[in-house]
Amino acid sequence: MKAKEFQPILLEDLKIRWPGFVIRRVALNQHMPRVEKLDEHVHRFAQLLLYLRGTGVQHLGARSMPVDRGTVLVIPPGQAHRFEKTRAVRPICLAIDFETVEAVTWAGHAVLGARDLALVERWLLSLHEQHRRRDDYSIQTAALILRLLSRLERAVNGSDERGPDGPVGASVRTIATRKGLAGLTPGAVAKALGRTLDHLNRQLQAENGTTVGGLLNRLRLDEATRLLRGSDRSIGDIATLVGMDDQNYFTRWFRKQTGQTPSRWRAAMR
Repeated sequence: MKAKEFQPILLEDLKIRWPGFVIRRVALNQHMPRVEKLDEHVHRFAQLLLYLRGTGVQHLGARSMPVDRGTVLVIPPGQAHRFEKTRAVRPICLAIDFETVEAVTWAGHAVLGARDLALVERWLLSLHEQHRRRDDYSIQTAALILRLLSRLERAVNGSDERGPDGPVGASVRTIATRKGLAGLTPGAVAKALGRTLDHLNRQLQAENGTTVGGLLNRLRLDEATRLLRGSDRSIGDIATLVGMDDQNYFTRWFRKQTGQTPSRWRAAMR
């Protein structure tokens, strides 16, 4: 959401509920100076936070989580926390306050990629339009809020809302597994499957809305995050393993996908 498009949203006393779960409040606000200087505090409700602008650190008890554009955080009820801004720009943050019967067990941290951020921002613009018309409690408003919550919950819990691959996507994955990602190009995948690249791209677009290049990009990101989280390999080694010999290029590519550098992402995940 561009700064000039930013408009505050405040929806309170929502009581959007289903068994064991209630959404109480949705707020999209620019941090005020008093918030940026707020001491450690707690809430009686859980919070799901999405940062749309700004850089800083969210201190959660003894943990410190880096915050940048696209960062999603879950703060359980009763968790002491405070935000520390690290750049002059004033952060913009979406906060969804909710209560649950059972303890909140969501993973707690994720970073949205550029495509998901663009989708969330479109939903927020629609939500603002409804809010501006004073249509705060319509079914459409509740549906948008639930869509937002669902997408952010999937992000922090590592769920994949795209669903399983179809047969063409599965074939591309098989080639990537057999040949490895290093040096693998869309043209090489098409050749291995005995099809032209244009034909293969059309099949993938019809099957799940992507291309061979897009699917390889997803596979490279999946493998890079797996290695960053679960191994002590260097950033350069991981770049090579996913098919990028230039570490600087890999770092720029990874930041575009996740909003953070590989080193910072690894530190946050650990």
